[in-house]
Amino acid sequence: MADFQLINDLLGLANVKVVNYQLLPDERIEVGVESNLAAALCPTCRRVSTQVHDTAELQTLRDLPIWGRQCWLRYAPRRFACATCHSTFVERIAGCESGLAYTLRYAQHIYERARHQDGAQLAQAEGLRQDTVRAIFERGAKKRWPSAATRA
Repeated sequence: MADFQLINDLLGLANVKVVNYQLLPDERIEVGVESNLAAALCPTCRRVSTQVHDTAELQTLRDLPIWGRQCWLRYAPRRFACATCHSTFVERIAGCESGLAYTLRYAQHIYERARHQDGAQLAQAEGLRQDTVRAIFERGAKKRWPSAATRA
């Protein structure tokens, strides 16, 4: 089994382990990740579930760059079955929200850049659509994400 500790360290995501990666010719890196937790919290009844029902469809999420390359996380979240309330639910990796094609820290990165850079230029530089940059900026402004200066 390959050791991906360096990439794990570079990613710095809690409760996630790297299982593979691929350097792509277009200055991208795809990193396969999976949760290293044995259980998940049921969002309905808030009880811990250890019973894996199945694995959901593979998802790809944009994350912060690694080695100067655009980084994309690929993972197949597990679907758990709750023994208490009998609902099924999909696990989420740290820093990700349902329905978003990027991690929250990537969104914060784009928000911070959008505060000081033209949206069209930023979209082109990041390979994003302008409406995606606008949506991230508007969401960040509503959430009042701290700027990089206040996080340091």
